[in-house]
Amino acid sequence: MDLWNKARTFAAEAAKRSQDLSFGAAKFSDVVAEATKRSKEIAAEASKRADQIRIEAIKRAEPYVGSGIEEKDLISFGITDELREFVKGITFTTFRDFPLQDECELSDAPTVSNVRNDLTEWQERHANLVLSAVKEISKLRYELCPRVMKERKFWKIYFILVNSHTAP
Repeated sequence: MDLWNKARTFAAEAAKRSQDLSFGAAKFSDVVAEATKRSKEIAAEASKRADQIRIEAIKRAEPYVGSGIEEKDLISFGITDELREFVKGITFTTFRDFPLQDECELSDAPTVSNVRNDLTEWQERHANLVLSAVKEISKLRYELCPRVMKERKFWKIYFILVNSHTAP
């Protein structure tokens, strides 16, 4: 009979522990569900904040109104109304899908001011002026360089695209 009582006591303890474990498992699943919910909220909040930061950065990249650039300077460097309209039509995919192979053997030239040192003087001045005069290309350059392509490739593609619109 003593063995029988020990077995019954052992079975009762096992039943109690399994209830405790199932209660613990329920608590654990609640904790996991709450953590998942909170993680999604934090991710959505972070994504929203990242979008706000990106928009602010793009706004800061816009040229200042009244920056002292004269129309004669723009025209002398090929920045006409026709070129401005053409450049406004250039898109992210135009650059990304442009059939130009990366030139691995070319070293990275240091950047001075807003444009690359590997441009001619005329191209450098044109690039600075077009960045100030056409905010769309400035925003596009901000989105592309250096995450999608190097600065050198960006300007090479740009000057190929606008070649028929400019005459240095």
